[in-house]
Amino acid sequence: MKGIITLLMLWAIGTSAALAQDRLNIGALFDGRYHDEPRASETQISGDKLERYALSLYRSLTLTDYPEAAADIEPLVTRDAAKAVDREVSYRDGGLYYGFYQLKPSGVKQRYLFYLNQNRNGGNKIILIYLEGMASRDKIKEMLK
Repeated sequence: MKGIITLLMLWAIGTSAALAQDRLNIGALFDGRYHDEPRASETQISGDKLERYALSLYRSLTLTDYPEAAADIEPLVTRDAAKAVDREVSYRDGGLYYGFYQLKPSGVKQRYLFYLNQNRNGGNKIILIYLEGMASRDKIKEMLK
């Protein structure tokens, strides 16, 4: 009996460690902190609506006329980007302007992160998009154009 309990405990520890590695830093941005912010728009879509795009999850955060939010967002994006398997980035004025990252898969699902800070190029928006599903990198890039 003790052996079974020990095995179950080891399995639980291993499972929780694997799940913790799968979590992204940007997840903190979708904790509700922007729900009452009139300059923010947060979207989450899952299920059948995404099926034709070969996606299972779409999350986005768009901030308009809120350039100071970049100080909170960029470090989280950068931490997640450090673990990316593929990346395309552009820096302007000493900061991240654009980033498209293919993250390590979660099981069989591909994961992508897109970040754009238009404030670094005369615009007024910060856009963060997280995508998950079976879509290829090229298909995702085409959708984001």
